[in-house]
Amino acid sequence: MKLFPAIAIMAAATFFSGCGLKDGIEATVALHPKTFCNPLNLDYRFMVIDGGDGIREAADPVVVSYKDSYLLFASKSSGYWYSKDFVDWTHVIIPDSVLPIEDYAPAIFVHKDYVYYVGSTHGKGMLYRSNSLETGVWEKVKEIWSYWDPAFYVEGDNLYMYYGCSPVDPIYAQVLDLNTLEAKSQVIECLNSDKEQHGWERTGEHNELLRRPYVEGAWMTAHQGKYYLQYAAPGTEWKSYADGVYVGDSPMGPFRYADYNPVSYKPSGFMGGAGHGCMFEASGQWWKAATNSISIRHMFERRLSFYPSGFDKDGCLFTNTYLGDYPMFLPGTKEASTEQGPGWMLLSYHKPVTVSSALPDYPAENAVDEESRTAWVAESNGEEWLQIDLGTSGSIHAIQLNYDEYGATQKGIGPNLYQSYVIYASNDGDTWSLIVDNAEKRTDRPHDYIEFEKPFNARYVKWVNKDYPLSAHVSLREFRIFGLGQGETPRAVGRFTVRRDMADPCKAVLLWDKSEGADGYVVRYGIAPDKLYNSFQVLQDTSLEIGSLNSGVTYYFVVDAYNENGISRGIECIELKN
Repeated sequence: MKLFPAIAIMAAATFFSGCGLKDGIEATVALHPKTFCNPLNLDYRFMVIDGGDGIREAADPVVVSYKDSYLLFASKSSGYWYSKDFVDWTHVIIPDSVLPIEDYAPAIFVHKDYVYYVGSTHGKGMLYRSNSLETGVWEKVKEIWSYWDPAFYVEGDNLYMYYGCSPVDPIYAQVLDLNTLEAKSQVIECLNSDKEQHGWERTGEHNELLRRPYVEGAWMTAHQGKYYLQYAAPGTEWKSYADGVYVGDSPMGPFRYADYNPVSYKPSGFMGGAGHGCMFEASGQWWKAATNSISIRHMFERRLSFYPSGFDKDGCLFTNTYLGDYPMFLPGTKEASTEQGPGWMLLSYHKPVTVSSALPDYPAENAVDEESRTAWVAESNGEEWLQIDLGTSGSIHAIQLNYDEYGATQKGIGPNLYQSYVIYASNDGDTWSLIVDNAEKRTDRPHDYIEFEKPFNARYVKWVNKDYPLSAHVSLREFRIFGLGQGETPRAVGRFTVRRDMADPCKAVLLWDKSEGADGYVVRYGIAPDKLYNSFQVLQDTSLEIGSLNSGVTYYFVVDAYNENGISRGIECIELKN
């Protein structure tokens, strides 16, 4: 039996017969959603560099609370965003004549009702400030030594600046006077890479390459008298992109390497990578803003995500990226926590798909393979469509549409960038009900996420393109349907084996028996049974090679199984001695 039927091309009249003729399914899009789904649904800017035509990017996020809004700055975004609810983000476009917004890795701090900004430089850079960010008015303050990948931390009258981005040089720090911006200390060296002992710092998609990593993206967070100096490695173009931490008793150290590193890690799943970001608070809950890697058309083809973060009772910093591409509660909501979100599972993974047309090498099944680096591409940008058969009637809570940019040639930010579409649902494949009407949508949101007020049951879901001016070919990276199936959760994984590489203790191999009914597995691991903070998502396989361990550290592992009906936690926790 073939998993995916051949492409079915129907005449438009046949396709629309029954659409909306009977109100068999009632669905209402939530006006005030409580959830979101990574990556963030922003109008990611197209590159302006040579060779970057039609490629979107954003990276190195900084999120700060300012007045009654949250501000989001990111590299190469022609401005910044603000939001009051983490749902609707307004993009403030800033010309380079006002602010050097095209610099990489923006550094931000708030002081006396002003937001201060400086970008990455190889020496001195102008520090700017604004107290009217919604209008985009900024003024020059003073030229300072900002260097590459700067980051600020304010404590009392001290402005601590951390910087560095190099495969050779360390992360540096210096103290400035917050009021005069003059240096109060010498520059000190804080940390550098040690790829022989820290497997996660090794370059490559699977930490398999030998060259030295880039150490970059410093960020400082204070918690209960400790100072957590975070940094990114091994490189932004890989799913292994992560953040680690050194901990000190003062903002200038000395700093000690945390054996539970990395502290923000997402090497698998629909959108991989969780490095070079920041920590921020929303209603008392810590969050991590991080950089994701696509890096197919260009190494800097990237997106942004938020993950719940925090500190445990022992002061260990962690970021929860467990199924981090699935819906979770929005920052600032009363439901938000460091635990899982609403528990909605992916109903659409590897389900049969039919489409109106497809280009060679870009088939329909790419839209349900849980991989952001593949796409289904239609032959035109007309009224193309894609239909998913869920197999049985599932309870649908949310839908995420992830558009691709195949054939796009745009540069920067311009007019006429949007995605217009409608979505139908059916229980029999003949009678269709309109559940999402974005036919007149004129906003550029390439990762649209739709939460419904109440779940509804449907077996078939159909997306129909209405207008797509970005390219002559409409394309989707993934059409993701979230909810709960009507069947059983998979059998829990019992006994499994884990073996450490005797020659290289940063590597390990896990093997387990196939779990009946599983769509995939999540391997959780950490330095104690109650500190399994890092994870790998494994699709349709029963083994995993890990190259990201720290030498000399004992680890504990658990293997969970999941499907569209839920998660079955692993039965056994296995110790792997150093």
